[in-house]
Amino acid sequence: MPLWIILGMMQPILYLLLYMPLLKNIGGTSVLPVGQIVQIFVPGMLVIMGVSCLFAGFSFIPEIRTGFITRLLVAPISRYSLLLGYILEQCCSLLLQAIVLLVISLLLGLKAGVLGVALSLILIILIGTTMTALSYVISITTRNEDGLASMVNTLYLPIMLLSGIMLPISLAPDWLKTAAHFNPFYYAVEAARALFAGNFSEAIVWQGFLVMIAAAAFAVYLAAKSLRKMSA
Repeated sequence: MPLWIILGMMQPILYLLLYMPLLKNIGGTSVLPVGQIVQIFVPGMLVIMGVSCLFAGFSFIPEIRTGFITRLLVAPISRYSLLLGYILEQCCSLLLQAIVLLVISLLLGLKAGVLGVALSLILIILIGTTMTALSYVISITTRNEDGLASMVNTLYLPIMLLSGIMLPISLAPDWLKTAAHFNPFYYAVEAARALFAGNFSEAIVWQGFLVMIAAAAFAVYLAAKSLRKMSA
């Protein structure tokens, strides 16, 4: 539905229009140079959009409740095929939202190479796949919007704070920097920023892709396993 796509874009766009100007006023250090605020901030916004796929389960639970998913599970369809169909739907919406965000960012002064942006979008799709699959795992387990909301809100905040989405984690105290390295999305954010800057040879780039590929594969496996249990 177009309405949900538009609403899904509102949060990152509001961040760009209302929060990024504040960063320009506090910028001017070697870590947060004024001229690179957009390059630092926009990759984080893209990751936020990918992480927001964690809310995908709110449309999945009603289909479980009405028995629609159960009817699909008795059909001769691979659990992975069924699951990937749902994930691709979310990723298509995510990709459209990301492109709109990038267009707005270009108007605000973003300067990034085509290859860096394209690789970053692939990384965001991996994040969207991970979070969508994880959301479905929680949905199948709880089968209740209240339970899903509680789990999502518990996960969402630490993911954002410990990944350096809003500000580079290099600004954080040492203990927070150490904690961030246990958050897989920290590597994704840093990899996206390196790609936007054209630093393709940095180790964080391949580390980010490796971590997110592993996370996506594991999340999809868990979701498929949950579907099998559901049909048992």
